[in-house]
Amino acid sequence: MSFLNLWVAAAVAAVVVPALLLLYFLKLRRREQLVPSTLLWKRAVEDLRVNASFQRLRRSLLLLLQLLVVVAALLALARPIVETSIADEARLVLLIDRSGSMNAREGDVTRLDLAKEQAIRFVKSLNRHTEGWRSYFSFTRAHAKAQVLVIAFSDRAGVVAPFTTSTRELIEAIQRIAPTDEATGVREAIDLAEAYLSPGAAGGDGPADGAGPGEGPARLVLISDGRIPDLDRIALRASKLELVRVGEAQDNVGITGLRARRQFERPEQLDVFVSVENFGPQPVTADLSIYVDGVLTRVEPVSLAVAAGGPTASGPAVASEQQVVSSGHSRSLGASLVLNRAAVLEVRLSRADALDADNAAYAVVPAPKRQRVLVVSDGKYPFVDSVMRGLPLQEYAAVTPARYDADRRQYETNGRSNYDVVVLDKCAPPRLPTGAFLFLGAVPSWPNVAVGSVVKEHRLIWWDQTHPVLRHVALDHVFVAESRAVKLPPAAETLIEGPEGPVLFRYAEGGRHGLVLTFAIEDSTWWSKLSFGVFMYNAIRYLGGGETEAGEAPLRPGGTLRIPVGAGDRTVRVLRPDGGEATVAADASGVAHYGGTERAGVYRVADGLPGHDRFAVNVADPYESDIAPPRGPLKTAAGTVGELAGIRTATPEVWQWFAGAAVVLVLLEWWVYNRRVAL
Repeated sequence: MSFLNLWVAAAVAAVVVPALLLLYFLKLRRREQLVPSTLLWKRAVEDLRVNASFQRLRRSLLLLLQLLVVVAALLALARPIVETSIADEARLVLLIDRSGSMNAREGDVTRLDLAKEQAIRFVKSLNRHTEGWRSYFSFTRAHAKAQVLVIAFSDRAGVVAPFTTSTRELIEAIQRIAPTDEATGVREAIDLAEAYLSPGAAGGDGPADGAGPGEGPARLVLISDGRIPDLDRIALRASKLELVRVGEAQDNVGITGLRARRQFERPEQLDVFVSVENFGPQPVTADLSIYVDGVLTRVEPVSLAVAAGGPTASGPAVASEQQVVSSGHSRSLGASLVLNRAAVLEVRLSRADALDADNAAYAVVPAPKRQRVLVVSDGKYPFVDSVMRGLPLQEYAAVTPARYDADRRQYETNGRSNYDVVVLDKCAPPRLPTGAFLFLGAVPSWPNVAVGSVVKEHRLIWWDQTHPVLRHVALDHVFVAESRAVKLPPAAETLIEGPEGPVLFRYAEGGRHGLVLTFAIEDSTWWSKLSFGVFMYNAIRYLGGGETEAGEAPLRPGGTLRIPVGAGDRTVRVLRPDGGEATVAADASGVAHYGGTERAGVYRVADGLPGHDRFAVNVADPYESDIAPPRGPLKTAAGTVGELAGIRTATPEVWQWFAGAAVVLVLLEWWVYNRRVAL
């Protein structure tokens, strides 16, 4: 603890304390009075025996209490503060975690509330001579002003308050930080902080006084629960990173996966697959309820053991009706419903735990229909055509690549494909509408997908038999004469591998969901196998009819909604799950993009196009659901992250406590004085 106005208190003490003691040294001045007898005045006679002006100081409880009152008042006047290790920093960057796990409850508040409270306490410990009415009691020159930058982050980061010395502005900015259900990633926050700290950084708003933000090193204080998966890959260039931990809760059960799809042969039949995991320290039993448009349809009891290790990354297993697949702490449940209309499906855990966001998951289910498929092919090899004619489709059409490029209006509307699935045989147009595509013998020009050399005469080495596209597909005796090597981004999913890498992969980009096979069917022996027909059946079902949201999987928090806008409309109103709304303008292609999906739930579009007016956003992230604080120190690529102890008092200035003690002592002194007088 230190004092902001210690010398002021010392100057007042030099006057008040001697004056108080002098009152106890001085004798009362007596007035002479003639009395007939001194029998009743013995004590007065004793006082008259000494005629000096001063007396010896006697032991007095009142004097002790009065001295304590003076000391407490002087300490309050000296403005004591709780010292922190960052109180004298010239520049400080506060990185506040607001990811999904920070919504975990710690008693009556969330971890984000605790993080904001710690940030405010740190801010209050700085620049104490420049803010508010207390500055009138300070007669010293102001200390060097500490500049503070506040950044809030999840998997995205943003500046909450640029470098400033104003305590009031910083506190107001921190209090405005809103929670999200997004994943955690600190890389963007660190890059943003170092950009503001780099020499010559402008930032627009700039610091209020003193040195610019690019001068000298700064300390980065990370306020988080410590669940940051990419922290060990961070390498700081110049700044020093330290951590303030918040949160201790561990009890949580979460829904980590939800998939709903209609059966290909019976579109009115809906298959629902749910994954549930227990991340807490105790085994639990809960009910898993399925709602259709808010109406309870089914309840399934689920028992979960304690996880032996960390969170699992496996998705929902495939199960038949009322089947439960178990791995101890996790369950994958499958159920089948009859649903002959479009609806919002909600799966909910009936159990209260520390994190509410992952206790529910949503899916927007389209109305049942048979698929409409377009095949773009030169027609030289009828392998694809013969398979497609045998599938139970609502509509099947075939065109040449030249006609498909020349008459786009016939095959797309408002930038979206008119067909549920488009099969592109040995062609990859440079511009594609949003929709589902199956590429055979061609690789589209999508970002981060690089086409390499030709690979001659090889067999298929590995394939994912658990994926819906390759279920019951035997590839042991398939020989490929020629394929192309490709390099994929991390978001792509490899389904079949050859000697030079992926041969079949799945990738979604800009509203386009595609399966890409890198060799032509006629350049292999696959066309003669029964498994090729099974593959086409699975691929059309997977791309075009089975998945939720008219072929699009539910988004993660922070994803972007792509909303087709009707003819003549230029804006749409998006209704958020929290009751708020936003107006979004459409681009030149007639599609509105909305990225404010920080919270999980169902986002609705007022007066939207049928089939594109509801969007599901789910947490479905085992890492965020595992809220238990990590054990041991955190590490970056450069070493261990130092930890700071949080400030326990609500305000670094504690003069109020001493002022209150002075009031209590005054009341005690008054009681003692009156008790002695009464006696």
